[in-house]
Amino acid sequence: MTANAPGPSRLVMACPVYYGWIVWLVALIGVVCSSPGQSFSISLFLDFFIEDFGLDRTTVSSLYGAGTFAASIALTWVGRQIDLWGNRRVGLGIGVLFGAVLVLSAWISGPIMLFFAFAGMRGLGQGSLPLVSSTAIANWFRSRRGRMMSLLALTFALFQGLYVNMLRLLLEALDWRQVFIVLGLGVAALVIPAFALFMRDKPEDHGLVPDNLAGVKRAAGSSHEDEDNWTLREAMRTPILWIFLVARMLPSAWGTGLILHQISIFAGLNHSAQVVTEIFALTSLAAAGSALLAGYLIDRFRPALVVALQMLALLAACLLAMTMRESPLLVAYALAFGLGMGIGYVFDGAVWPNLFGRRFQGEIRGFVYTTSVIGSAIGPAIFGLSYDYAGGYNLALWIGAGLSMAIFLLALAAPTPKRRAQA
Repeated sequence: MTANAPGPSRLVMACPVYYGWIVWLVALIGVVCSSPGQSFSISLFLDFFIEDFGLDRTTVSSLYGAGTFAASIALTWVGRQIDLWGNRRVGLGIGVLFGAVLVLSAWISGPIMLFFAFAGMRGLGQGSLPLVSSTAIANWFRSRRGRMMSLLALTFALFQGLYVNMLRLLLEALDWRQVFIVLGLGVAALVIPAFALFMRDKPEDHGLVPDNLAGVKRAAGSSHEDEDNWTLREAMRTPILWIFLVARMLPSAWGTGLILHQISIFAGLNHSAQVVTEIFALTSLAAAGSALLAGYLIDRFRPALVVALQMLALLAACLLAMTMRESPLLVAYALAFGLGMGIGYVFDGAVWPNLFGRRFQGEIRGFVYTTSVIGSAIGPAIFGLSYDYAGGYNLALWIGAGLSMAIFLLALAAPTPKRRAQA
């Protein structure tokens, strides 16, 4: 339970629909506002950093990776604060800090400040804000958890295309420093009032149950007695956590590597930058569609089967990235890569509370997010090393394909977590 859990809210009780839908809308605002901290957003600023600070691309990429790694260290602690204080308070604090970091990024003057800006944007934007938002949805929905996460992922995937074009137009009309101020003020204006006024932590605090199934109500403040709630320490004793942990880290690493190096990868196969843009747009559409599929699968099948499907998608994307010289293979690559991305969007928000309960999900998912963010930090470096020392990206892609197959087999063999028999 959260510290100092509030009593029933008049707003919740007066809401004409199940209040979980309002929480879903607030979570959507949080996820959408995480965009300035995502790789697809920061990548549009890289050339400005290189030109204004006199840095080479390797240095900026290294600072980005180091900042991302530094940001990942705090995510388990952030998850623990969500469990302790609730999504409303923590989300409000993250919104304030993230908006401030974006505004202050307008005054970056060199590599040291750039490192701290990357750490702040990645830790608060890519990590903490999606974590607190998706945790809130997991608290309010149970049997429909996968579908609600997939709907969130679908909306976010469709928003990406709009956001990237909007950001490109802003960068053409304004100085990049001014754009950071606009982004920071926009995030603060949306996240702070949404979380302060409308976010609520758990349905049990207001006499409700997840999904509002059959209109059943409980006394306010009742615990999750019908769930088997695991602490992080207990979950770490199960093989499935570690298998799924690697399964989440692998797509994060190789997916980020494929995205950040996509222009170079496509150029090596004699494709223009226009083809890169077209394939990325198709990949985003495929990710949106597969997010809906993932929600359906997670609600109906063992999570190990969903992980296995994602590993097959990553395996196919790695193999196709070495051979996609013709249009049918380009389309197949976009579909495979999009399928893996779509599953990843939904997986973290639904599977962990399904396996280990809701009470300590913030700490568990914070630990998982830490490894995922570390993956996104080291993935581009693996691709860079492959290009510099192996003459291309094939070595990195073969490694990714081999690891995907290994995790595919381990996931199929992973047992459902069960507590040890107690005397």
